[in-house]
Amino acid sequence: MKAYQKVELASNILIIVVSLLLGSILVQKYFLAPSRTLSRPNQIEPVIGSKVNLPDVAWSPQSKTLILAMQTGCHFCNESMLFYKRLIEATKDKNIKLVAVFPSSVEESRAHLDSLGIKNLEVKQMPLVAIQVRGTPTLILTNSEGEIINFWVGKLPPEEETEVIEKLSS
Repeated sequence: MKAYQKVELASNILIIVVSLLLGSILVQKYFLAPSRTLSRPNQIEPVIGSKVNLPDVAWSPQSKTLILAMQTGCHFCNESMLFYKRLIEATKDKNIKLVAVFPSSVEESRAHLDSLGIKNLEVKQMPLVAIQVRGTPTLILTNSEGEIINFWVGKLPPEEETEVIEKLSS
């Protein structure tokens, strides 16, 4: 009986040690790892000063171009449609171009925008990584040369929406 108790005790200790080891690995990997949002070693995002690779866009007739990188299935994009309508209104009489870029076809993307009440927006199709975008929605503001002067990622809070509109006006 004593041998059985020793084996049981040893196996319990082994289970505890293995559990602690696995727990420490999980904590280290998911909670103590350096944040990718701070170090960004492999993150794709627009770089201020770099030129956007967007074929068939005439940059120079406009003083600025605002690129709206979206996906049809992105709920944050859909939740931002009222803001995009405000952007269209804010740029109506200004020398600013708005271009929506989707990874899906132009026809599908245009139909999606139409269904959400967004009309008269130039739509382009291309992989979002080609314009340095990893997440949607992403807004990229360029100058008349197609160089990035500012960008915003994600669904914006009201103060950042105001900042975008102010940047367009300045």
